[in-house]
Amino acid sequence: MKHIVVAKSIHQSGLDLLNQLSETRITVLDRSHHPQLAEHLRTADAVILYFQPLTAQMIEQSPKLSFVSRHGVGYDSVSVSALHKRAIPLAITAQANVISVAEHTIMLALAVARRTNVFDADVRKGLWQTQFKQPSIELHRRQALIVGAGRIGVAVGKRLAALGMQISVYDTSDQSLFAVTQLGWTVCDQLVEGLEKADLVSVHLPLMPSTKNLINPLHMKRGSILINTARGGVVEEEKLIQALQQGHLYGAGLDVLAVEPAGKNHPIFALENVILSPHVAALTDQSMERMAQQSAQNVIDFFNGVLDPDVIVDTSA
Repeated sequence: MKHIVVAKSIHQSGLDLLNQLSETRITVLDRSHHPQLAEHLRTADAVILYFQPLTAQMIEQSPKLSFVSRHGVGYDSVSVSALHKRAIPLAITAQANVISVAEHTIMLALAVARRTNVFDADVRKGLWQTQFKQPSIELHRRQALIVGAGRIGVAVGKRLAALGMQISVYDTSDQSLFAVTQLGWTVCDQLVEGLEKADLVSVHLPLMPSTKNLINPLHMKRGSILINTARGGVVEEEKLIQALQQGHLYGAGLDVLAVEPAGKNHPIFALENVILSPHVAALTDQSMERMAQQSAQNVIDFFNGVLDPDVIVDTSA
């Protein structure tokens, strides 16, 4: 009998799919802290992970583990090297959160450009003429740089293009760049060159050794906007704070920070030219249902030998 561990309760539609598997025991954890998860993994054949870390030690102590399915797309909390050592596939819900994250990115971009947080606070104070002190800007006919041309990056680029922005892209993947050239977008060979020209930079890269602190906001065009709905560690956070404090950047919209949750005295909280959300870009009702269904389907497909190669993360990288 196979044992599948669901590290945190997911949408019922995903659990319903798992329950269709024959000769399978399913354990859904109500508390996902390390000791409980590690204990159940010792007898697990597969696990569906939410945000929980999966360390090398946990993998080593799980002799039956043969498959890991992420309820989402990020996997920086997973020891991919330990999975590779054991030849354990890691799958993501590749399409499930594309729309939700793309829409959240556009929301942040417009909110920063139009200084939504400042105007909202002023109206609540009874102030009606502060737009003359805090001018907002249009995105129309400005240059946007998409850093990371995967599914979400392309979806964001299409939505920014619909607002009248000119789109350029930076990515190290030849496959991703081939796709965007079909859209008529400009490809940047050098990241710094792209940062220097863009009025808006939107980050859509996973966090890994090659992308950690990849973006230095002080290299960005003066008066530009940074949007990050990917992972906080991709951007040099100290340089970002410096760029915002000095007025080098017009503003930033951040769904992610380098350390989450951030401490209550984080200097980013004192800045009016930043709009924040608590790593929830993907967490709409519709996206949560799709992630549950796809993460469960990945488990089913793996055991049936028909797993889509496009959802498998290359753990040798």
